[in-house]
Amino acid sequence: MNHAERREMESILIDRGLQQSSEAPDLEIVHTCSVTGQAAAKSRNAIRRAKRNGKHVFVTGCFTGTNPEVAKELGDTIVTQAGETPMLERFEQEVDNWLEQPHQKKQQKTTSLPIATLPSLRSEHTRAELRIQDGCDAHCTFCIIPKIRTTLRSKTVKDTITEATRLVQLGHKEIIFTGIFIGAYGHETALRRKQTNSRGEYLADLLDAAAQIEGLERLRISSMEPGDVTPALLDAMVANSEVVVPHLHLPLQSGSDAVLQKMNRQYNISQYQEMIAMVNQRLTVDGLPPAITTDIICGFPTETADDFAQTVEIAKRTQYLHMHVFPYSVRTGTAAARWKQLSPEVVQKRVQTLLQLDEELSLAYRKQLVGRSVQVMLEQFDSETNLMKGRCEYYAEITLKTNRKKGEIVPVNVIGLEGHLTHAQACLHIL
Repeated sequence: MNHAERREMESILIDRGLQQSSEAPDLEIVHTCSVTGQAAAKSRNAIRRAKRNGKHVFVTGCFTGTNPEVAKELGDTIVTQAGETPMLERFEQEVDNWLEQPHQKKQQKTTSLPIATLPSLRSEHTRAELRIQDGCDAHCTFCIIPKIRTTLRSKTVKDTITEATRLVQLGHKEIIFTGIFIGAYGHETALRRKQTNSRGEYLADLLDAAAQIEGLERLRISSMEPGDVTPALLDAMVANSEVVVPHLHLPLQSGSDAVLQKMNRQYNISQYQEMIAMVNQRLTVDGLPPAITTDIICGFPTETADDFAQTVEIAKRTQYLHMHVFPYSVRTGTAAARWKQLSPEVVQKRVQTLLQLDEELSLAYRKQLVGRSVQVMLEQFDSETNLMKGRCEYYAEITLKTNRKKGEIVPVNVIGLEGHLTHAQACLHIL
C-alpha cells in the first residue's frame, strides 16, 4: 500500500515539474508506517534523517495519525491519512502551497478514490503496486489503522483500468492490486454485516476487466480477509487464469477461535478452513494446489499455550508457502493495548517455533514445483552466485542462470531445492 501511494505521490511531484535528486533536495517526503511499533520507530528515524539535510520535509502516512505530535515536531508539513478529503488530494494542495502555485479545488465529501496523477515513469519495483481501495472500519482490537484511515474509498473500475494500462505501457508486466481492506472494494464499509449490497462482487468484476488489458501478463491480489474470497472471485480467477496468478495472501492471525474473537476478526476457524478448502478445490491445476501465504500474530495478550498449539495445527493443515510471523506489537489507542501482555520470552519462543515451521512448510510446498514448468519474473541479480532471482506465478522465489534482464518474465523448469533456494533452468525454445 505504501509503495503504491509513494508512486502516486511521485507522479504528482513530476506533474508539477519537480525532479528526483539524490543530493541536497529542496523537498523530502517521508511516507511513514505505523502498523507495528518497529515500523513507527523506523518512521521516526527516517524523519530525523531527512531533517538533518536542512531542507523542507513532508511527513505523510500512518505515523501522522498514531503519533501526530511527534510528526509535527520532527517534520515541516504534515499530511494525515484521516479526514473526509482524500490524503493524496491534501498532499497535492500542500505541494502547491509549498511551490506557491495554488490550484483551487472544490472541497467535497466523496467515497471515490480518484487517480492522483497518471504515472509517467516506471517504478523501481518490477511488480507495480496499484492502490484500488483505502480505509477500514473493521476495528480489529490489535490494529490502529481504522483510527487513521477512517473513510473507505474505492477507485472506479474505469479509473483502475486506466491507471493499470498506463503502468503496462511504462513496461510493467505484473500489477498487484492493493488496499487497506481490499475485500471492501466497492463497498462503503468493511463490516460485511453492514454492507448495503453484500451481493456486489465488485472485486471479481474488476479482475475480469483488468485481465483484458493488452500487454498485462500477470495480475496479483494483495492481502485479503478470508470472508472476501467468494465463489464469484474464484470464478474470475479461474476464467482469467492466464493472467491472474494462483496465489492468495490470506491472514490467519491465530488458529484459536477464542483469540480470533478477542481480536474482533470477522471469521472463525471453521469458516477459515472451509474457505481454504474452497480455494484449493477451485484453483488446483494438474495436482498442484495454489500458493497460500499468511500473517500470524504471536503473543496476542489473551493467547494461551493451548491457543498457540491450535495455531500451529491449523498452519500444518493449511500447508502455507510462507507465513509472515511477527510478535504482537502494542499500539496505543487500541483495545488490546489495555490488556495484560505476555512476557517477551514466551512471545519470542512462539515466534521461533513458527519460523521453524515456516521453513518446513515452505520446503514441502516447493517440492511440488520440482519437475514443473513455471514463469519467473526476474527481479534481482546475485553477484556472488551469478544467478538471477525472481518470483514465479506461485510466488515462490526461483533462482536461475540467464542473460535475460530484470523485469522480464521467462519460462523455466524447476530442477531442485537447496535449503530455502529453489533452482531452475531456462526452457529451451526450438524454432
